[in-house]
Amino acid sequence: MNCETLDLDRRPGRRQPPALPRIGAPALLLALLAAPAAAWAQAAWPAAQSNPAPAAGDVSLPMPCGGAMVFRRVNVPSADALDDRRVQLGNAEARFAYAESSRSDYVGGAFTDPKARSQRYYLIGKYEVTQLQFDALGASCPKLSEEGRLPKTGVTWAEAVTFANQYGAWLVKNATAQLPAEDGQPGFMRLPTEAEWEFAARGGVSVPDAVFEQPVYPMPEGPQRHVWYAGTDSSNNELSTIGLLRPNPLGLHDVLGNAGEFVLDPFRLNKHARLHGQAGGYTVKGGDFRTALADIRAAARTEYLPYDRSGERRDKATGLRVVIVSGSLPTPARLQEVRTLWPKLAQTAAGAAGPASSDPVKEIDALAKAVNDPALKTRIEGIGGVIKANIQARNEQRDRSAKSEIRVAAYLGKKVLEDRAKIRALEGAIASLPENLRTEPRNNLNSSRQALDGTLDYLVETLKQLGLDFPSASIAAQGEILKREFEARKAPAEYGPLVDLVGRSSQAVRSGRPVDKTALTGELAQIEQRIKR
Repeated sequence: MNCETLDLDRRPGRRQPPALPRIGAPALLLALLAAPAAAWAQAAWPAAQSNPAPAAGDVSLPMPCGGAMVFRRVNVPSADALDDRRVQLGNAEARFAYAESSRSDYVGGAFTDPKARSQRYYLIGKYEVTQLQFDALGASCPKLSEEGRLPKTGVTWAEAVTFANQYGAWLVKNATAQLPAEDGQPGFMRLPTEAEWEFAARGGVSVPDAVFEQPVYPMPEGPQRHVWYAGTDSSNNELSTIGLLRPNPLGLHDVLGNAGEFVLDPFRLNKHARLHGQAGGYTVKGGDFRTALADIRAAARTEYLPYDRSGERRDKATGLRVVIVSGSLPTPARLQEVRTLWPKLAQTAAGAAGPASSDPVKEIDALAKAVNDPALKTRIEGIGGVIKANIQARNEQRDRSAKSEIRVAAYLGKKVLEDRAKIRALEGAIASLPENLRTEPRNNLNSSRQALDGTLDYLVETLKQLGLDFPSASIAAQGEILKREFEARKAPAEYGPLVDLVGRSSQAVRSGRPVDKTALTGELAQIEQRIKR
C-alpha cells in the first residue's frame, strides 16, 4: 500500500489518542517477526512527521515504512572508559521525600567522540515515541495522520522494551552505517535508565550544577511554552502532538508533562539519600498532561503497577522515549583497557611511584598472598576491598576538587582579560579629555590597575596550590573534561585556551618552577589576541 500524503505544515490541535488495541508483548513480537520486508518499503515521511522542530545537532535515523526518529546527543565528559559523572538526582521537597529525596547517582557516556577522546555521549530521543513510529514496526505500514504525531501511550512496559529491541534490530540490519559505534561495534537501543533520563531532562552538562539541581530546567518564556500540564491554560486534560512547545537546554521536547515515560529501572522507594532495597513495579518519569503545574519537576517518579484486576494495565498518559548506547565491554580491546584501568582506581598517589610499603593496597595484597589460613586470607582480602573502595572514593573526590580549582583559575584568567580591556578603555577615554577633567578618571584607572594586580596575585596563588595539591595526570584529565563542559555550555571562546594555560602553569609549579606574574600576563595577552583574530 502507499502511505498517504498529508499537509503537516499546519499545527495540529491537541486531542485524545484513539482507543488502543490490547496486545501482549508475545503477540507484538510475533507480528514484528512475521512482517514482510516489502511491507516496510515505503515513500519517506514528510519531515514534520518525525521532526516538527528541526535544530542544529539533530541525529536522524531511518525507520521502516519510510519513517525516521530523531535523537539528541547527551554529552558526559570522561577521562577514560571507567570514568563516570556523579550527579545529584531527586529533590529536597518533603512531601515527595519517600520517593524522591536527593541522592547521588552516576552516568557515563556510551560512545567516544572521534574529535575529542575526553568527550563521551549517548543518544536520547528528541521526542516521545509517536503512534506512527510505534506502528511502523507492525505487520503493515500505518497511514500518515495527525493522530500519528501523538505520543504512543497505553503500552505496557514489556511492549515498550520490545519496541526498542525490534527497532534497534531493524537499524543494525538496515542502517548499520548510520548508527554510532564504539570500537567498531554498532550501538543498540533500549529504554533509558532513570539516571540517564533525569540527567538529560535537567539539561546535562549544558547547564551549571546549580541550575541542574533546580526542580525544572530554565524556562524564561514561562512553563506554558515548555510543558503540557493539567489545566485549561495548558493541556486541557488532553495529550498533545510532539514538538509544539519549546525544548529543554539539550533540545529535548516534552520531557516534562504530556506523556509520562517508562525507564528501564524498577521502582524503589527512597530511604534517606539511597534507594530502598525492595524493587517494585516499573518507574515512570516526567509527569504527564494530568499533572498540576506545581508538581511538574525533573525528579518526578511514580510507580507503575503492571497489572490490575482486568489484567495488563494500560494508562492513557504513559508512553516512552528511547536511548542508543553501546555495551560496556563491546570488544576484547575494551576489556583489556578496563583490566588495565581497574587497578588504578584504588591506586594511591604515593603507590603509583613509591615502594609497596607506601601503598596500603599493595601491602594488603602482599599480606593476603603470604597467609596460608583460608579464613584469615578471606578476612584480609575483605579489608583490602574496603580500603580499595575508600581510596577510589577519595580519588574521585580529589578529581572533582581538581576540576573545581581549574575552573576557578580559568574564571580568574577571564577576569584578568576583562580588567585589561577596561583599563585600555579608560586610558583611551582619559587621552581624549582636557587636563582639567582627568583627575577622577585617573583615580578610576589607578583603582582598576590595583584590582587587576590583585586578581593576578589570586590567580598565581591558585595555580601554585593547584600544582602542589593535585597530580599532573588528574589536572590534565580534569582540564579536558572541563573544556568539554565549557563547550557544551557555549562559554566564551577564551575558556578553552585558559584551561590549557592553567594546566601548563600548574605543571610548571609541580616541576619546581614558580609562576612568573609578568610571563603569565604575557600569555594571557596572547590568548586575548588569538581570540580577537
